[in-house]
Amino acid sequence: MFAAMAFLGASAVAGDRLIVCGAEEVFIIPADIAVAREADQSWRWTAADSPEIPETLHPRFRTTDECKPVGPYILITSSADGVALVRREDKRCVFHTTARNAHSACLLPGERVAVAASTGGDELLVFDQNRPGGEVTPLARLSLPGGHGVWWDAKSSRLWALGTQELLKVELIGAGPKTQLRVEARFALPTPGGHDLSPARDGKSLLVSSDTHVYVFDLATGRFSPYEPLRKSPGIKSVHEHLTLPAVVYHQATETTWWSDRIRFLAPERTIHLPNQRIYKVRWDN
Repeated sequence: MFAAMAFLGASAVAGDRLIVCGAEEVFIIPADIAVAREADQSWRWTAADSPEIPETLHPRFRTTDECKPVGPYILITSSADGVALVRREDKRCVFHTTARNAHSACLLPGERVAVAASTGGDELLVFDQNRPGGEVTPLARLSLPGGHGVWWDAKSSRLWALGTQELLKVELIGAGPKTQLRVEARFALPTPGGHDLSPARDGKSLLVSSDTHVYVFDLATGRFSPYEPLRKSPGIKSVHEHLTLPAVVYHQATETTWWSDRIRFLAPERTIHLPNQRIYKVRWDN
């Protein structure tokens, strides 16, 4: 199937953009280039670009590990504990906080933000978007060993959270200070080391990466199946399907580091080289 779509994918990414993170800088580049340099960055951000983030918290964003597009905003997390919702237009930070080893975040109804905190944090947190600050008490929290991914399913009004060993389906109860989290179902991962969680193009499933494999998780049946193009690919830090086209972008660590200087694609297979960059995650900017 991917071979049949290769020609379409070859021309389809023209005009598309990618959001990239890994070190202290988050930036956007074209998807149809072979080598990306600073001059190719149409947008770039560091914590110092947002006056709303106190200088004392800038080090909390030295190792960014998530960069999700959310309409006019980009939602950023960092393993150095930072969380920020940044407006693209003027780089104003409309929400920021800290969460131990933050690895992913998503927006929730009621102007709330969910954050997956990995090793050392090991929990799922919910914050009030209207109460930013470096030391903010979350509205709710739930144990999530090795928290690495979080995604809100608006269709079912459920929160999905990925940990080291399992994927949780979580019900969001109440509002404001009465917010509660209840685990509705637990799904053991086929292989350990849950890492990336992203919605699939079909709107009916999620893509889940572990230390050694990538899976498709069917939201209706609760079953994992191999994601054939990357079924036995170790070290996949992120995988993201284009919303309307067959193109897939992913990042794979090297055998010895958590990062690399290559962005990789499927349908068709190709790479973008980013000299001197330490890439962690890549997202389509759509």
